[in-house]
Amino acid sequence: MISLMRQSVSGVSHTVMAICVMPSTCDRSAIGPPRCVWDTARCVRLRGRTGREGESAVRRIFIQSMPPKLSHRGRPTAASRWCAGHEKRPATLSRSFEPHMPVLLTICFILSGAAGLMYEAIWSRYLGLFVGHSAYAQVIVLVIYLGGMSAGAAVAARYASRIKEPLVGYAGIEVAVGILGLFFHGIFESTTAFAYTSIFPALTSGTTLVIVKWTLASLLILPQSVLLGMTFPLMTSGFLRLVSSDGTRESGRVLGLLYFANSIGAAAGVLIAGFYLIAVVGLPGTILTAAIINILVGLAVLASVRLTQDAAPAVGAPASAAGSTEMPDPSEATLTAVPEPTPVATRTATPTIAIELPLLWRIMLTVAAGTALSSFIYEIAWVRMLSLVLGSATHSFELMLSAFILGLALGAYWVHSRADSFRSPIRALAVTQWAMGALAIATLTAYLSSFDWMAFLIQGLDQNAEGYQFFTVAKYGIAMAVMVPATFCAGITLPLITRILIGAGGGERSIGAVYSVNTLGSIVGVTLAALVLIPVVGLKTLLILGGVIDMALGVWLMFIAGRTNASTHRFAVALVGASVLVVAGGFINADFDRGILTSGVFRYGTTPQPGERDHGIVFYEDGRTASVSVRKSDDGSYSISTNGKPDASLSPEWFASDTSTIAPSRLDGDESTQVLLPLTTLAHVPNAKRGAVIGNGSGMSSHFLLGSPTIEELVTIDIEPEMINGSRLFYPVNKRVFDDPRSRYVHDDAKSYFAASNSTFDFILSEPSNPWVSGVSGLFTDEFYKRVRTYLTPDGVFGQWLHLYEIDDGLVLSVIKAVHKNFPSYEIYRTADVDILIVASNKSELPKPDWSVFSLPNIQADLKHFHLITPEAAEGTKLVTREALVPLIGDAEGANSDFYPTLDLMSEQTRYEKRFSHGFAGLGDDRFDLGALLTGRKTGPSDEPLAPLDVERVRYRAVSAAMRLGRGPAVDSKDRPRFRAAMAKYQTLKDRMAANHAPSDWPEFMTLAMDVEQDLHGGTMGWADESFYASLTQFAKAQNAPADAMAAIKFMHGVSTYSWLEASSQVDALLFAIENDLKWVDPDTFRDGAVVSLLRTGQYTKARTVFNRMAERVARKQNDLRVRMLGAAVAAVTVPDSSAVQKR
Repeated sequence: MISLMRQSVSGVSHTVMAICVMPSTCDRSAIGPPRCVWDTARCVRLRGRTGREGESAVRRIFIQSMPPKLSHRGRPTAASRWCAGHEKRPATLSRSFEPHMPVLLTICFILSGAAGLMYEAIWSRYLGLFVGHSAYAQVIVLVIYLGGMSAGAAVAARYASRIKEPLVGYAGIEVAVGILGLFFHGIFESTTAFAYTSIFPALTSGTTLVIVKWTLASLLILPQSVLLGMTFPLMTSGFLRLVSSDGTRESGRVLGLLYFANSIGAAAGVLIAGFYLIAVVGLPGTILTAAIINILVGLAVLASVRLTQDAAPAVGAPASAAGSTEMPDPSEATLTAVPEPTPVATRTATPTIAIELPLLWRIMLTVAAGTALSSFIYEIAWVRMLSLVLGSATHSFELMLSAFILGLALGAYWVHSRADSFRSPIRALAVTQWAMGALAIATLTAYLSSFDWMAFLIQGLDQNAEGYQFFTVAKYGIAMAVMVPATFCAGITLPLITRILIGAGGGERSIGAVYSVNTLGSIVGVTLAALVLIPVVGLKTLLILGGVIDMALGVWLMFIAGRTNASTHRFAVALVGASVLVVAGGFINADFDRGILTSGVFRYGTTPQPGERDHGIVFYEDGRTASVSVRKSDDGSYSISTNGKPDASLSPEWFASDTSTIAPSRLDGDESTQVLLPLTTLAHVPNAKRGAVIGNGSGMSSHFLLGSPTIEELVTIDIEPEMINGSRLFYPVNKRVFDDPRSRYVHDDAKSYFAASNSTFDFILSEPSNPWVSGVSGLFTDEFYKRVRTYLTPDGVFGQWLHLYEIDDGLVLSVIKAVHKNFPSYEIYRTADVDILIVASNKSELPKPDWSVFSLPNIQADLKHFHLITPEAAEGTKLVTREALVPLIGDAEGANSDFYPTLDLMSEQTRYEKRFSHGFAGLGDDRFDLGALLTGRKTGPSDEPLAPLDVERVRYRAVSAAMRLGRGPAVDSKDRPRFRAAMAKYQTLKDRMAANHAPSDWPEFMTLAMDVEQDLHGGTMGWADESFYASLTQFAKAQNAPADAMAAIKFMHGVSTYSWLEASSQVDALLFAIENDLKWVDPDTFRDGAVVSLLRTGQYTKARTVFNRMAERVARKQNDLRVRMLGAAVAAVTVPDSSAVQKR
């Protein structure tokens, strides 16, 4: 061979060219140089190198291409390692930059993976805003993304080998994706706005609208998805040409490394985007960040390629990679026969696979599709299962996705150093596939244990910001414990499958083909799992089914590998038996007890004891979007839950048929909300004919609304069909929603339904699940309200439920700001101690409520077990008006938005920390209603000692009425302890004043007097019990009370009756006393009354001074809504002239 070389260099040029056309593959196990080396020699010849220079160049090429000589330990000798350095040093590389090129490309691919997952996460959010969050919509969005990726990979498989510089193509695609990303937000807003304003209203057919909507959605992300699908094949091809002299050697190392790099970047990207970027820069800024990363990656790769080409022109793709049989110029080819090389075994040699390439191609692509199908079955099953442990918050899903991808990355990293050295790669793949399925089924045990792990965390961690951070990390650990064992194996399969095909002569097109088919398998997997299998077989069987698919693939591959090996064949037979045992063990040992699954452990920190498990669960179904359960307690009450979170409940009184034995009681808690939400909304539009309810819950809201005889059609929208089925267990209490012909159910996302309905409603009541549940917060946003107001009739109203528990004032205010931006009028009502209702209208003034709706015959029949809800009690539920919030809200900056989803990002943390919206609750609980103070709204005393509702102001007024009227027995049994305590204090005060001698401790006496004052005036504003104040004032004067005590009495009377001059004149004395630790009046109560009275009398500067000086004396925190409202009122005024002050 060397002799032949010398002849060619010394003048017989045709000899070299004859050798170049030898029909040889780049098989590194062969003796002699592979095809690409002959091509390199040809390049040396064609560049005109002759004489000693040419002879030396060709000799180096041939020598360095020879298989390495092995030492007695089977390792390459030092000399052969030195010679083999050529395979990592192509002729095109600049010597100074060459060692850094692979490192740079790896880093770039890590960043590319991070950007890619940012796109997937953000695109799903964007398209969810447009097409909805139903199970079908979520799947279709994923199918569009994966379909584009598959198409892009297929294109790369077809053309990558023909591309002279794959890395240049890769760089161009990265830049193109980045440029599209720069403009995505603007394109999305323009497209969707045009669709809603021009296209959708013109379409009369719902089917046509759906087709148009999905076509637009596809156009928004499909081009970028196709481009992203091309990146892995192109990067891999370019990387292979860089580090492998023949396109085959070290291909397993390259594939594993790049798959690892891209996956580890993706695992990090989803966390960075979800936990940081969206919070800081919103969805537009996050997608802009990903776009910038793409552009920088593309430019970096392009620059590095150009830099490496400074030394010499580029060498084309390896012949084997291209699958080319390029023929040289016939005039140069004279030597026609070259001996066929003889194989020699080496440690790194490509193993011989006794399967023809076409058949091997079909086998490997089938496995690639099958393993993707099972992997997505795992992902869908795990995400749904873990949501019962970790909760259904968006951050939980981000942790699960990252853990899943991290497992893939670790598997790819493990295999990258081994893929090229497997003696039997098909056998290795078979073992991996089988192990993946077995481990997936085995993790069912870890999953069931995770309920106890979560209970331990909830009970052991502090409920504060630091505890939440540790809780988040621990959730990630739980997700990894369940997912990583199987996904580690999944990460091995794709590089190994591709390596097998490349080693068998499949060339570079193997990379794109495997990637494309793998992605197609993912599409089938997600579609089958989410839309078909979950409702039919449930989560446990779904996961086991995925394991069966993987184990079946492993057994099949093992039989293929054992066709020529008896021991391997016996091992395949053994795997069949082992598979049966694993599946049987999964079904028998993994007890999916419904009591544990529905325990809501992520919220309550407890799981049922063995004897209590499955107790009371009368309904459980795994729906397409959630697992729904109904529990019947021992006392006969019912509750319905989604993913372990209760959505509605009813006490046993509702189900009692005999009313004679049941004394009427007060509506409490969730029941009060289920009655007041629909009826308060209906009261603002009592003659409504057509309405819609978002969220079914127990079905009670729709049932009450159908109690109105004017309703002609009521549409109840729920995204999960199993919620409807579960609510049937509340029958007959909710019978109208099922039996009334005016009632209609729609299983769809609310946004999607309204866009397709192309009609208007007299009222829309939105009562979805809690906003910390992933996808739900989109029903509390500025953009949703902007759309929903267009679906109302001119006199229509919109009702929005929101809770005050597990949330703080800031998040509640972000929702109200969104309502404020879109509705010119609204009022907020308290429907229970922990729930509010916002009623809004497109008119400048909200219609006055007609509380006679509570007297409708059907409604009274429904509430026969409860106290009559009077107009006075209903009016007492009013919490605050738009007018009172205007100074604070201003231009509604910080409103919860689809693109800046504050509520979605923060509500899980507020849930974990058990925060409460004390500011909003305090507007109805405090002695002085700050909203009423700021607007001058008056609420007189009640004459009803019976509180029919679980609303604090209504209860205060009832106790006050009983105290004044002396009608204690009429008080509801649940309020009697409060009444007795209030009367005891009142009697003590009367006795002490009747004693007619000065108290020994005036501060203690005034504390008692202020407590009685609050009990007598609870729930009132702009009114005072003059007899009480007269007797208290007379006693204080007669006993020469301290001046500060007299000031406190006058101050409280002045604020109570809106006598602003009387109140403001006492401010200096009381402020001085409080600053000297004499608290004649509660500091928070004093600051509210003092600041408002000073503002009302035009003393703006003094009001600001008092507000600031009291900041360190009050109990309320600076972020409390009441503090912010008062501060906004102070900041909103300007200092008047002295004449204006004198006039006041």
